[in-house]
Amino acid sequence: MIKTKSKPMKVIGIHEKISLPKYEINALPSKTDTGAYNCSIDCCFTEEINNSKGSKVLRFILLNPKNPHYTGKVYRTKKYKSKTVRSSNGSETQRYQIKFKITLKDQTFKTTFNLSNRSKMRYPVLLGRKSLAKRFLVDVSMNRKTVKNQAECP
Repeated sequence: MIKTKSKPMKVIGIHEKISLPKYEINALPSKTDTGAYNCSIDCCFTEEINNSKGSKVLRFILLNPKNPHYTGKVYRTKKYKSKTVRSSNGSETQRYQIKFKITLKDQTFKTTFNLSNRSKMRYPVLLGRKSLAKRFLVDVSMNRKTVKNQAECP
């Protein structure tokens, strides 16, 4: 753990496990990506609808059927945004953004996630720099074996 003037910061590696308490998802594999601004989570279905009161509602299903954490449950929220997101290759796509409360290294906090189809990716979650800033330090030399055996770096 490294201390700063404000609070101690835990060290994380490239691969970490996160939990989404509200959605009862625990130990979900994630990859730290300091090049990405926001976080991204695998989502196999999104649909914007109008509810009975005329308000827009986003329906979505987290993860994909091949993921062991997949439940197939359709979630609904009124609190979301639609944003244009630019990928690393420069292409732009429209994505829905939702704030999730996540737990990483015994810290629980809210952060913004882009909902995107990550079914062809190795990790269902990318952790972007906005959610990591002022909370964690990233040590790229920490690999999966180190993370598994080491709760916290000195």
